[in-house]
Amino acid sequence: MEVTELVPTDLDTLKDHIVRRYDDLSPRLQQVADFAMAQPMLVAVETMVTIAEQANVPLSTLSRFSNAMGFSGFSSMQAVFREHYFNRPRDYKERVRKARNEAEFGPDSAAAIFHDFGAANIEALEQLQITVSPQKLDRAVALLEGAGTIYIQGMRRAYPVAFYLWYALMKSNNNVVLVDDNGGMLSPLTRQMNEKDVLVTFTFSPYAPETTDVIELAYKKNVPIIAITDNQMMEQGNKMDVCFEVQEGDNLGFRSLSCSVYLAQTLAVSLMCKDTN
Repeated sequence: MEVTELVPTDLDTLKDHIVRRYDDLSPRLQQVADFAMAQPMLVAVETMVTIAEQANVPLSTLSRFSNAMGFSGFSSMQAVFREHYFNRPRDYKERVRKARNEAEFGPDSAAAIFHDFGAANIEALEQLQITVSPQKLDRAVALLEGAGTIYIQGMRRAYPVAFYLWYALMKSNNNVVLVDDNGGMLSPLTRQMNEKDVLVTFTFSPYAPETTDVIELAYKKNVPIIAITDNQMMEQGNKMDVCFEVQEGDNLGFRSLSCSVYLAQTLAVSLMCKDTN
């Protein structure tokens, strides 16, 4: 019996649909997919004509793309984008900016940088709360709960979050392995990984080749992959069973890890709560 997938009702689920179907789309439809993933707010607020012009495709291609994603037409797909952005909280950033403007400190002072990082992180965390669907969180926790061994991997900037999740889950009843390349142990640590396990990977641009290798190995071994990344349309995005896209706060060229740690905490505590039931 053929299972019919439900039409996406939130932007997070729609992004998953786009990533899974991307390789099967025609070049024209991939062009729309690229634009929609890169400019979701424009898709939410602009007219169909403007979107077609900016994506450099005919109007009919937008309709065909919407149909390919399971919608009856472009307007019904656009409603998912609009729902996401119209419900986005908007007052925190303005309040922080006002507090900074009223304070007596210079634009490059430690206090100013403190406020700017705070504003960027608040906005990023609020955005993540809107973007991540409960269904995706449940799928990730279910994979972790059913895993024989949980492998956790992240390199360079992503390593602190991977280490935190490993540290948190060491307190649980789960078998947990932190996959890193200290002492050339990357290959020995992943040799026993199999389809009964799960890989949790943290990867941000520029993507570390070590992480790419671990993802490829897990995919070939049919190991479920949970990814936390900054771009769901990354080259290996369609190999993820669950993919959380995070846009971290950024100030003076320094990207935060607040959203990634937030997700890691959520997964760890949710799994430990399952252990006590």
